[in-house]
Amino acid sequence: MRDPMDFERRIFVKRMAAEVLARTLSRTPIGADQIAIGTATDPYQPAERKFRLTRSMLEVFARLGGLNLSITTKSALIERDLDLLSEINSRSSLAVNFSLITINRRLQRILEPRAPRPALRLRALKQLTSAGIHCNVLMMPMIPGLTDTPAAIESVIRAARGAGAANVWWRSLFLKPAAARRFVPFIRENFPEQGPRIDDFYGRATYAPRAYDDHLRTIFDRLKRKYGYDLDASREHGSMREAASSPAIAPRQLSFDVSR
Repeated sequence: MRDPMDFERRIFVKRMAAEVLARTLSRTPIGADQIAIGTATDPYQPAERKFRLTRSMLEVFARLGGLNLSITTKSALIERDLDLLSEINSRSSLAVNFSLITINRRLQRILEPRAPRPALRLRALKQLTSAGIHCNVLMMPMIPGLTDTPAAIESVIRAARGAGAANVWWRSLFLKPAAARRFVPFIRENFPEQGPRIDDFYGRATYAPRAYDDHLRTIFDRLKRKYGYDLDASREHGSMREAASSPAIAPRQLSFDVSR
């Protein structure tokens, strides 16, 4: 989409998604390949309440076994599908990743105006972990000047630990041209004091300076160690921050509000 606002206004509904998925899985060997849901847009966005496409696909996965499946969301709607998630978890490898960059409700309402509030996400996280489902918290993106203070980072890590998250992963903000055209004016309008820093970091670059990532890594390593997270396990699964630092393999980053 050429107009960044089209991402907010236009929703594409693939009504036959479950049928296509079942047909594809019936003839395509999956092996050890990972199936990832939610890498480009949230599978539990509000339209899911009406169309139930994500649930229909989980029904397909629940009939199979031996899969390596991950789901990434910032929505508490995933609680609705705990029955299917539990069934999948009993037969396959399942991980659910909750996107949570702040527990500051006021800040969250500005950054993610249509996303569930942090408390609801943490409640959903707790419900899933209590059911034995492996869950992580993704602090992505870390926004310079807004979500990156040690106190702010610690508040999320502490809350994630309390809700039973197995790990916390992070990645600093990166801005491709289309996202920058929407995000930079948003920052200037809502957080004018941060405008110069955003311009300095991203005016001529897609990624934050390496020194900034190194600074964040030091904070995260210290806090994750403080709250009992295994740093070696994080590195074993691969740092999403490291992946994002390479343009050739950078994963697609969610925009500041993809809760549509």
